[in-house]
Amino acid sequence: MLKISLSSSASVSSRSIKNFLNLMLNLNFVPYTFIPLYLASIFLFSTSGILAQSKTNLDIFYILVDSSVNDFLSQIPETEDSVELELNLGESYSIFENKIIADLYSSGKFLAEKNKNAKQINYIIDDAKVEYGEIFRDGFFGDYFISRKISLRGNYLVRINSASFKEFNYSFNDTIKYDEINEVESGSFPFTKGDVPSEPFFSGLFEPVVAIGTAALAIILFFTIRSK
Repeated sequence: MLKISLSSSASVSSRSIKNFLNLMLNLNFVPYTFIPLYLASIFLFSTSGILAQSKTNLDIFYILVDSSVNDFLSQIPETEDSVELELNLGESYSIFENKIIADLYSSGKFLAEKNKNAKQINYIIDDAKVEYGEIFRDGFFGDYFISRKISLRGNYLVRINSASFKEFNYSFNDTIKYDEINEVESGSFPFTKGDVPSEPFFSGLFEPVVAIGTAALAIILFFTIRSK
């Protein structure tokens, strides 16, 4: 089974703001009374980050198809430059036909006409599906994320001097932003969609309340310190 995990994130805003404000404090460019605002700024931006754009579900299925094709090609001798290919993809997965044929040609193999001497490959995709996990949050004010698992299952039969049957089951695991789900799925291909859990109800109310409260506290502290 193939399992690929991706996780990439880079925090930019938080580090830059902290470094800049620390420098100004050290150089006495920021009055002492601005310290509450300084602390509030760090708090508000401490969870900001940038996540690399996620691959679409269909793109990942292509990667898994490539792996399955490489698997059956490994059973064909290098001296054999032509094969007879029979695909059983059904209507749901017919989009992969061109990709499979292109992989064959890229490997140096050519499609042969049906004859008794050709090496025969029968390739079947049984199931292709997308599964989403639980929603979680990246930090206090961070974005919502969700785990993603994409699976491809099928089998193939290679006939050379004898018949060799093998099942395959490949999967890809990573994490994407919750609001990217519509972008990574394809409306034209139902198998690229999965059951999506609902976003927490209070998520849209919690952030504004905490942000306003933090700003109000900073202002109160500012005037309290200044009055002294």
